[in-house]
This record gives sequence, structure tokens and C-alpha cells, in this order.
Amino acid sequence: MSQFSDPDSSSTSDLILLAIGDVHLGIRPSSLPANFDNFGVKRRAITPECALESAVDYAIRARVDAVLFAGDVVESNNARFEAFRPLECLVRQLIEANIPVLGVAGNHDFEALPRLARRIDRFELLGVDGSWQSRVIHKAGRPAAEIVGWSFPEKQVRSSPVADLIRHPVAAGHSGVPRIGLLHGDLDGSGGHYAPFTSSELSQTGLDAWLLGHIHKPSLPEGTSSGGAGPRGYLGSLVGLDPGEMGQHGPWRVRVTAAGDVVPQHLPMAPLRWDRFDIRVDPDQGPEEMGDRLLDEAARFARKIQSQGSTPQVLGLRPRLVGPSRHYDALRDHTEKGHWKAISRRVGDTLVFIDKVLEDLDLALDLEDLAHGDDPPALLARKLLALKRPGDERSALLKEARSRLGGLVGESRWSVLKEQRDAQDPLSDEALSALLTRCGTAALSRLLPQVDRGARPGS
Repeated sequence: MSQFSDPDSSSTSDLILLAIGDVHLGIRPSSLPANFDNFGVKRRAITPECALESAVDYAIRARVDAVLFAGDVVESNNARFEAFRPLECLVRQLIEANIPVLGVAGNHDFEALPRLARRIDRFELLGVDGSWQSRVIHKAGRPAAEIVGWSFPEKQVRSSPVADLIRHPVAAGHSGVPRIGLLHGDLDGSGGHYAPFTSSELSQTGLDAWLLGHIHKPSLPEGTSSGGAGPRGYLGSLVGLDPGEMGQHGPWRVRVTAAGDVVPQHLPMAPLRWDRFDIRVDPDQGPEEMGDRLLDEAARFARKIQSQGSTPQVLGLRPRLVGPSRHYDALRDHTEKGHWKAISRRVGDTLVFIDKVLEDLDLALDLEDLAHGDDPPALLARKLLALKRPGDERSALLKEARSRLGGLVGESRWSVLKEQRDAQDPLSDEALSALLTRCGTAALSRLLPQVDRGARPGS
């Protein structure tokens, strides 16, 4: 049952839509602790299926006027049999409540979703053959909005479907009502495989809003948009499927006013939430004290997000240790060996567990002071300082690292990583700088005891 109140959409002339991003029925969240079954929460309770049940329950109780799916409802064609029963059941509940259900197919379910839709009465897919199609939504017997959608016709689409819409506009189904685009694809992607399109193209269509699927991090702005442009952005995944999908997740309540404004509101209803926060270490705090502090800081963070309106059943955290430490090697050893992994506690209605402890620690010494000289520690300290400061020396270090690692990253065995959801570029300036800093600091920590430089601050 959702913790969100049920706005009475029947008491207003506004049209109320519930927009749902990537669901991925057929898979389960990854990276849960091996002993998760002992935590007192059933695994099914935090699955995409359960998250979709909660969204449908909300839609019916709130009496929304339509439910929209932005693609990748199903993980894959093979998963369609597992997804069929729950999807059919939930769509039937919506239809019996007189709530129309519309959707588009994404790159994951380009084959599965049309097959399922043909077998689920009144589940309407738009643009199933890769051409644009529209559907007018009514409120109290009057046209209130028009949904314009396009579906993936195959797994990879290298051209922009929005450019095609600009060349061949879809005639308005009813004049004077807001038009809302429903699309799965890669916004501002260049030369991608998944229907790349640009913000400029979205503007040229003249549509009043765009609800997007594909990227699992939500980016749709909440509230009334300013500057004359309607809201546009990703709905995000319905529930975080792995620790990389951090922050709030859930469906969106989209209000279309009588004046034609489109006003989105995120509902952070996901039963599982992943997140991270920084812990600034005391320079003299060692591993023994850190375990207790991790529990306390995890509880503090859980209470913080609960106060903001998010009360997930399960909260998986990746705290990051930051700041200078005199126990640098010991703390790094504990994080690398996962000594604090899966420690847990309950905070109100939320089970909180540590998925992994990260670190971005510094040595408790003065790099500026250490950098004076010409021995190996001094040379390494100067390079670490250069990585902290934009300039020619930093650029040269990153260029050399990119040159040396480019061949390794380009090997075919790593190509599957590029297909991962929200994959990051390992050769970006940010990624390379973090890698070099991390490796350089670890090397310096091991090098210092081997070199007699006399007394140093923090040594």
C-alpha cells in the first residue's frame, strides 16, 4: 500500500495521468546481500512486479484518467511469459476501473510488448510499426489531452524518430488540447543505437511535453515549467534495479490543467531504494570505530530521506569515506575486503543495509610540503597535486593515461559493459582523474615508509 495520499481527480477539471518509466518485468534487483532472506523482507516485495502493483493500486485509488508506459515494460522477449500473467492482471484491473492504458515499446521489449499487448484486451500500444501514432484522452466526456507515441520496431534504431515526426507530423486528433509525446530513446545521444534524438528536435515538434523512457535516472522536472517550454525528461526506472540506480524512483503523476499546462510530480514509491552519502573521517579514526559509525550514519541518512517523503521497505547504501586519515591503509583494506558489507539495522519501517563501503581517502599529510624535493615521494606528490588543479600538467597526465588504457578498454571482452544500463565512459577526464588519484595515493602510502625523509607532517 502506498504512503501517498489519493488526490481526488474527479473533483477537478484537470486531467490526471500516471506515467511509468522502465519497469523491466522479468528481472529482479541485483546486489542484494547473500543472506537477504534473513532480513525479514521477502525478495518479491522489492521486485519490479511488486512496484508495478503499487503503482496500479495508486492509479485506481487516485482515480487517474489514464496510465502511460514509456517502454521497456518487459525485460526481454524470453521474459514475456513470466511477465504476461502479472501484466495482464494489472492492466485488467485498470480497465475495469475505466482507466485507459497506453504505452510504447522500447529497445528491450520491442518484440515482447507487442506480443503481450495483442493478448491483453484494451492495452493500447502506439506506433507499433515504428511510425508515429496518437490517441486523444478524454475527461468527463471531453477531449483533454493527446498522447503522441512511437515504438521501437527492432532492437537497435540508429536514426532519430523525432526527426521523422518533424518531417511527417501527426495531424492533431483534436484542436485546442495539449499534446504530450511518449517516447523511448536516447536524448541528445550522438550516433547511438537506441533511437538518438536531440532537445532541439523535441522543441521543433511543437508538442507541449515529452515523457521519456530508456535512461533509468529520472530527469523530468517537477512542477510548472518556466520559459514557455513544456516539461521534458526521463521518467526513470520504476524501481532501482542495481546500486547504480540511486535516488528516488517511482511513477509520475502528471496533471494537465484546463489552461493547458502539463505539471509532473514524482511519486517516490519504489519499495527498494539505493543511495550513497559521504562520511568525513576523523584523521585518527580506525576500522574498529568506523563500523559503529557506519551504522549510526546509515540510520541518520534513512531518517533524512524519510523526512523528505520517501519510505522504502529496503534501503541499500554505499557510504563513501572521505578526508585525510592516519589509518589510510587499514581503512582501505577493510573497504576492499568488504568487512562492513551487509551490516544492517531497521529504521522505522525501513530495513537499511550497507551494500558496499567506498573510499576517497587522503593521506593525513601535507602534499605541498612533501612535493619539495626530487626523490620519488616528492615527484609523486607533485603529480597528485597536478590532478587536483585544471591546467596543462593535468591534461598531459590524463592524455597519457588515456593513450595507455585506450587499447585495453577497446578490447572486445569489455564490449558487453557498454550495453549496461547507464554505462559510463571509463576514459572520461573525471573517471581517469579519480583512478590516477586513487592509485597514486595508495602508491605514496606504501612508498613513504621506504624512504627516509625525516619528520613530515602527519607521518
